Formats: sequence, structure tokens, C-alpha cells
Amino acid sequence: HKGQLLPNSGYVAPPLDGIWATAPYLHNGSVPTLEDLLNSPQRPAYWKRTFDNTEAEYDKVKVGWKYSVETSQADADTYNTTLAGYRNQGHTFGDVLGADDRKALIEYLKTL
Repeated sequence: HKGQLLPNSGYVAPPLDGIWATAPYLHNGSVPTLEDLLNSPQRPAYWKRTFDNTEAEYDKVKVGWKYSVETSQADADTYNTTLAGYRNQGHTFGDVLGADDRKALIEYLKTL
């Protein structure tokens, strides 16, 4: 059957519908917003967010929770992407997009 999902040796990614509600991104939650996901050079090495899960703390432009960039891991609430298993590397497919195309893609993903 063509529609049957067969076992494989790779990672089965979740569907993109509702992606706007699933921040932070990547399997380990190392990328705080869709904008950061699609522009890997701007991904912070150390970042933290409040856990006030209100609408005021959600960044509707970057699509993810508002966060602050940190210079080091000052406390347990700081996400440290330099640690093994917590890295935010790879997934650089969005880097080839220009700013307008990246913004258009983010706007499209918001509709799913």
C-alpha cells in the first residue's frame, strides 16, 4: 500500500501543522524561534526564557518564545548549546534564503 508508513533507519519528523505552537525547535529544543531555525548564524549559543507561558511572552514575528541571549551558562535556566546533546548545529537549509523569502516562509508556516 503506497500510503503505508514502513519502518526505516531514520528520524520520522513530526508534521508541520501547528509548528508555530511547538517552540523551541529541533529534537532537543535548542533553537528558540523559527527565525533562528531558518538562519543558523544567528542562533544563540546561550539563551534563556522566562517560563511565563502567556501571550505577552510569545514572539509572533520570530515565532517562538521571547528569550534573552546570554554570554555563558550563568545558571540552570540558561540553555547551553555547547554541550553534547544540546547543540543547535546543522539544519542549515534556511541559510540559502534571502531575508524576504525567509520572512515569507515563516508567514506561511504560521498558517499551518
